[in-house]
Amino acid sequence: MIGPDLDVPGGVSAVEKVILQYPPPGVQVDFHPTLTRHGAASALQGQPIQYAAQGVRNLLSFIALYKSLQNKTNNYDLFHVHIASRGSTLRKYIVCRYLHKKKRPYVLHNHGAGYREFYARLPARLQQEVRRLFLSACGTIVLSERWLQFHREMLGTEHYPLWVLPNPVELPALEMDAAELGVMLLFLGRIGERKGANRVLRAMAKLPDAVRGRVRLCMAGDGAVDEACALAEQLGLASQVEIRGWIAGAEKEAWMRQTNVFILPSRNEGLPMAMLEAMAWGKALIVSPVGGIPEFVTDGVEGFLVPPDDIDAIADAIRKLAENPELRMQMGMAARKRVEPLDIQNYRVRLGEIYREAFESANRK
Repeated sequence: MIGPDLDVPGGVSAVEKVILQYPPPGVQVDFHPTLTRHGAASALQGQPIQYAAQGVRNLLSFIALYKSLQNKTNNYDLFHVHIASRGSTLRKYIVCRYLHKKKRPYVLHNHGAGYREFYARLPARLQQEVRRLFLSACGTIVLSERWLQFHREMLGTEHYPLWVLPNPVELPALEMDAAELGVMLLFLGRIGERKGANRVLRAMAKLPDAVRGRVRLCMAGDGAVDEACALAEQLGLASQVEIRGWIAGAEKEAWMRQTNVFILPSRNEGLPMAMLEAMAWGKALIVSPVGGIPEFVTDGVEGFLVPPDDIDAIADAIRKLAENPELRMQMGMAARKRVEPLDIQNYRVRLGEIYREAFESANRK
């Protein structure tokens, strides 16, 4: 398996961890990272000097990792390559061209929330190279039916193997939402414009005083953490908001236990791992109808679907859940039920079937 290192913040590394912990039956999985947390530069966009320096470190790290992979290429029957936009596509292009040259079969797994926009902005020549990258694979794993349709359009063929495999979840034992707590919002993800961290803060500030007093927000992620803290202070929300950098493990689990509503008004998504995890914990949702989200969230059932840039709609959804704890608990239980089929035990079996199909396809070529 090839992708970002396990400590790189994001949903891709979360999926990698689950696969390594619960590999498909009869499959041994080794892991080769192509990006380290030390080399990740995406959080530094808008800081040209730091971004460039981090990019150089990223390149040097990638070269070392790439050479290590080359020495072990013949050890494996099949390669599972996680891919996303921009630098991820470049790194995986280099790796996969090498695998293709060595006649080693690989499967792509596309997590890119903005892949449609990324591909559309590429010059025609580079679009051709991206299609070549995909079509040289044994097939591609996508996160939803909507993303399957995009890949069909991008690749221009109905005969290329595409497997819809939503991200997996582990199903914890649930604790009942304590209605008297009011709304305890949870935001997990890159803090910035795309996922809407500032819009959540501005929506909280628009709530009537009587409602706002019953709302708390726990926010964690990489990105513009200091800017979000400053905005919370400016809006008079500092006492109701806790904002941290990326969290994981026991700290993340504690926040899952303490909160009862997951909020993520993103402008684009694949299928956010944090949302699925929150659903597994029985959280009501306030999310946007982008990417694969509408295939797992029905407005008014598991939560509310809100336009990502409509701050009034976000505020109204928070208000409804603050004023109606029974609805909040009902939505949380519906969310849990909706993701139960994504349990890791089902996922690992299906992933094993995909590996076998890919391996058999490669042997027929």
